[in-house]
Amino acid sequence: MQSLDVHQAPATKATAPNPKKVKLTFDYNASQDGVDHNLLVLLHGLGDSKGPFTNLGKKLKLPQTATLSVQAPEPVPYMDGCFQWFPSFDMLTGDLLTPANPERLKGLMRTRSMMDELVHHLISECGFNPSNIYFFGFSQGGTVALDTVLFGKVRNLGGVVSISGYLLEEQRVDRKIGDGYAGYILVTQGEKDDTISKSEAEKRFKAIERQCASTAELSHTFITNKNHTMPASEREWRLIHTFFGKNMSRRNIELENMSDVYLVK
Repeated sequence: MQSLDVHQAPATKATAPNPKKVKLTFDYNASQDGVDHNLLVLLHGLGDSKGPFTNLGKKLKLPQTATLSVQAPEPVPYMDGCFQWFPSFDMLTGDLLTPANPERLKGLMRTRSMMDELVHHLISECGFNPSNIYFFGFSQGGTVALDTVLFGKVRNLGGVVSISGYLLEEQRVDRKIGDGYAGYILVTQGEKDDTISKSEAEKRFKAIERQCASTAELSHTFITNKNHTMPASEREWRLIHTFFGKNMSRRNIELENMSDVYLVK
C-alpha cells in the first residue's frame, strides 16, 4: 500500500550567517534573484582582503546563488589591510617561507579549523545543503578551498574552482580520507606563471587527484599568455561559468509554486 506525504516547497531565502558565531570575518550577499539555493564561498589570495572578492561575487551573478567573501585570519606583517591564510614570510629576511618551514602547515591547520567552524554554521544554522556549497579561491585562497573540501570535517561539499592554487607541498604525505573527495574540481593555471612552473603545476595537480574518489570530476586547464593573476580572458571566465552552470543544481520555483508536492512512497 502506498503512503502519500505532503511537502511544502522549501523557503527560498537562507538564514544569513551570523558573524558572532564564527571566528572568520566575511561579507554575505543573498542571491540577486531571491533564491538562496547554492552558496559560493570566495577566498582571496595572499596580501588581499575580502572586499574585492565581495564585488566579484556580485558581478558573477550566478543564478540561485548567495555569496560569502571570507577574509583570511592573519594580517600580513607591516602591510596594512593585507591578509594571509597562513604564515608566508620570514620575519627576519622578508623572503617567502619554504615548505621546510613548519609554520606554513601549522597556520593552515589553524585556518582549517576556522573553515570547519564556518562550514558547520552555514549548514546547521543557515540551512545550506553541503552539496550546494561551492568555493572559488585564488592562489593561497585556492589552497584553502582545496584543503577545506579534501581534508575538512564535512565530506560532501559541492566543488572548487581554484585559480593558480594547489595543496601545500607539505600535504602530499597526507592520507586520503576514506574513499576520497567525490565532488567537482576545476584548477586553472597560467602557462607563463612565474610563481609555479607548468611542470610543477602538473605535479601538484596529481597530489590533488590522489585525495579524490574515482567518481570525482577534476579538470586542470592551462591558460595561454597568463601569469600568476586572477582570470582576465574570456576563455578562462567561460570555463569558470561553464563549471558552475554544469555542476550547481537549481530549483524549479515555478513548478514548486503550482501546488503542494506529493511524495509517493
